[in-house]
Amino acid sequence: MSEKENTPKSPVKLEGLFKEYETVEDLILLALEKGSLEEVVQVLRDWFGFKEVKSAVSALITRDPVDRFTHARRHAVEIYAKQHGLTPANLMVDIVGRRGREDATGAERYKLRMAREFLKKDEIALVGAKALASHWENTRAGKSDHGAYLKKTTRGFAFS
Repeated sequence: MSEKENTPKSPVKLEGLFKEYETVEDLILLALEKGSLEEVVQVLRDWFGFKEVKSAVSALITRDPVDRFTHARRHAVEIYAKQHGLTPANLMVDIVGRRGREDATGAERYKLRMAREFLKKDEIALVGAKALASHWENTRAGKSDHGAYLKKTTRGFAFS
């Protein structure tokens, strides 16, 4: 196929396509809907070359980003802890365990602070965190060991 066969017939049609999407993420989601991750990576490799794609991936932070739901759950634990006069970081350590970490409380304190900062910008997730903490309070039914209760309640959650 020649290049002319692949180009759109009118520039207006191409311009209209990009006006519908506001972010790069929107376009990538569209590409993933139409194809697969492997196809998207293959197109990037074909356009930019293997070395460029590999260096771009290598430049990323090695940890996966934390999603808004994990931040909301962490903040819900902080809200719940403050309602009961507990230290949020210690409560998180009771829930997730020490995991062989030397300073587990400090690590959890950092994660809670990051969640709090994230929720300052995301009002919907903040509402969700408050609702979750309220739900935990309402379903607690007078159980005194908060760590054991939340560990059992949050068993399916991923806090890491």
